[in-house]
Amino acid sequence: MPSIRADEHAAMQLLDVASALDAGLPLQSLGAVDPKDERAVLEILRRRGVILSPDEETIVLAGWHTGRASASLRARADERQRRAEFRRTMWSGLRYPLLLMLLLLLASATTASIIGYGFLVGLVVAYGAAAALVVAAARGLRRGDERWTRMPVLGPIATELAELPYLETLSSMYGAGIPLLKAHPAAVAAVPVAAVQNRLRIADTVLQSGRSLTESLAQSLSLHTETRQLLATGEQAGQLEDALQRALSRRREVAARAVTDTTRRFTGLVYAVVVICIVAIVVTFWTNFYGSLGKLRR
Repeated sequence: MPSIRADEHAAMQLLDVASALDAGLPLQSLGAVDPKDERAVLEILRRRGVILSPDEETIVLAGWHTGRASASLRARADERQRRAEFRRTMWSGLRYPLLLMLLLLLASATTASIIGYGFLVGLVVAYGAAAALVVAAARGLRRGDERWTRMPVLGPIATELAELPYLETLSSMYGAGIPLLKAHPAAVAAVPVAAVQNRLRIADTVLQSGRSLTESLAQSLSLHTETRQLLATGEQAGQLEDALQRALSRRREVAARAVTDTTRRFTGLVYAVVVICIVAIVVTFWTNFYGSLGKLRR
C-alpha cells in the first residue's frame, strides 16, 4: 500500500488532471507526448509521480474509452483521499500508546543499573512476544488460516478491512463501464486476507457460470450479511453501481468505528500498564538507592 503522503499526492494530481480535462485543455499542455494514445492520461500521471495499481490503470482506461475520463479520475482521487484519511486515523490512535511503550523501555534501561536488569529483560521479552504475535497474525491472515479470522477483536476487524479493497475495486471498475464478469476477478484479487479471498473465489466461480452476484455471494457466504443484502437489493432493482457505493460507505464507517474503539481501549490498557510499571520503577529505584546509601555508611 502507498504511504499516506503518496495517497494524498495522488489524489491532488488526479483532481488536477480531471479539472484540466473538464476545462478542455489539450493533453499536450499537460505533458502528453501523443494525445491520441489511450495511455496518454496514465503517462501524464506517471510524469507527476503518481503510481497507479494495475486495477486503477484499467479503471482510468475504461473511463477514457467511455468518455468518462474526468469522472473516473475524480472517483479515484476520492478513494485515495478516503484511504489516506482512514490510515491517518489508525496511525493517530496508535501513535500515543506506542510512544508510551517506548518511554517505558527507555525509563527501564536508564534505571537498570540501580533497580537491576530483570525488569528491562522482562519488558524486552514482552515486546518481542507482542511483535511475534503481530507478525504471526499477519502471515496467518495472508495464508488463509481461518483461526486468525476467528480471533476476538482482531479477527472481525481484519475481515471488515479485507472487504474494503474488494468493494472499492468492484465499484470503481463497474462504475467505469467494465462488465461485471471482468471486474469481479480483479476485485477478488485485491483482497489481502486469504480466507476472505478464498470465499470470494468460490463466489466468482459461481458468478462466471452464469448466476447472479447475489446468488454467488449467498452460496459462498462471502462478505458481511449487510453487504449481501445491500447488493441483492441493488441488483434486483437494476442499480448495482449505487448499491456497491452504499455498501462500501457502510463498511468503511463500520470498520472505522471498530478500529477507533479498539484503539481507544488499547490506549487505555497501555496507559494503565505504563503507569503501574513507572510507579514500580520509581519505588524500586529509591528503595535500592537508599539501601545502597545505608551500606556505604556502614
